[in-house]
Amino acid sequence: MSVLNKTLKGLEQRQTEAAPNAEREQTVNVTPISDIGEKLHKLAIPVLAVVALSLVAYVVYKKDLVQHFFVKSPNAAENVPVATANNDKAAVSEPTSETPNRMLEQENEQANQQRNEQVAEQSKSLTSQSSPQTEQVTQTIEVTNDTTATQAPRVASQKVVPAEEETPLVQLVEREKARPTERQATMKQVTKITATQQANEHFQAGKKAFTFGLVSEAIAALEQCIAVLNEHIECRSLLAAAFYGRQETVKASNVLEQGLSLKPDSMEWRTLLARIYADNKQYNEVLSVLPQRYESQGDKDFWILKGLAAQQLKQHEVALRSFKKLTLSQPEQGKWWLAMARSAEFLQQWQNAMQYYTTATQIGNLSPASQRYAVERLQFIRGRLDAS
Repeated sequence: MSVLNKTLKGLEQRQTEAAPNAEREQTVNVTPISDIGEKLHKLAIPVLAVVALSLVAYVVYKKDLVQHFFVKSPNAAENVPVATANNDKAAVSEPTSETPNRMLEQENEQANQQRNEQVAEQSKSLTSQSSPQTEQVTQTIEVTNDTTATQAPRVASQKVVPAEEETPLVQLVEREKARPTERQATMKQVTKITATQQANEHFQAGKKAFTFGLVSEAIAALEQCIAVLNEHIECRSLLAAAFYGRQETVKASNVLEQGLSLKPDSMEWRTLLARIYADNKQYNEVLSVLPQRYESQGDKDFWILKGLAAQQLKQHEVALRSFKKLTLSQPEQGKWWLAMARSAEFLQQWQNAMQYYTTATQIGNLSPASQRYAVERLQFIRGRLDAS
């Protein structure tokens, strides 16, 4: 049951480490607030422009109408007094051949003077009437200019969206052909997510069954989890530990071997399978599951299992390298110094072996039998060195 307990403890540690990370990743969604003032400001610009243009058009039209009326009306008024004056003068005296020309010139000059005076008066009255309207128009134009000036930075800051180019017919056909593959990829992704969710549900059910001691129900739920998702690491590890806890070693090793055939880089499956082999004294299988190419990813259990198996198979160079890794990570453990001293003694590295035995005895956290063994071997090596 030690394998099962270790597996369950490892799962609980990973879940407690993943909980703070999930809380850190939570974010706050802030809904954007629409700027109503900016929208009203944008609508005011075209309205003011339309009002200004209509005022200017009205003033121009009124001015042309008044000028046309006053320019034409003096001619009609002047024709009557000229005719009456000509009749009066003709009744008094008969004109000579030169007097009619002079009289006509004088009359024309007088008519022109009157016409010019009338036009001047009319223009004065017209300008006096149109001056307030022109002031309003100028004020309106100034306001619109100011608003457009304030809007200029905003318009400049906006990105100019280029016009869409016409897509050739060939590209359209290719896009239509590519759409089914995109849909298939989306469907595969959705299916994969759904399979992961189903596998997690079965895994949680099996884990809960273990807490109540329902081993058979737990194994059934874990087998369903693997059937849905073969590469579920935690589920396969827990299932192998459950089989091994029921002394079904073959089933446990088969579950892990199948997992390594699907995912050979899973160090959790490798370490668990090596522990099962080591408990059954299958040391060659231990070293085959923990090859040298995976040493860069090895943890404490990896080096313990590899060092013990290598020492049992008298591969002391491998054992010495493994136990050195353990003394670097846990220098306060005397048992690693003792194991390293044994391998150094078998390799006839007498000075190193004496140093390792001395360190093991000085740390003092060995069992009484191991402490006596270390003292005996230390005395033997010292005597050998003194005799040589």
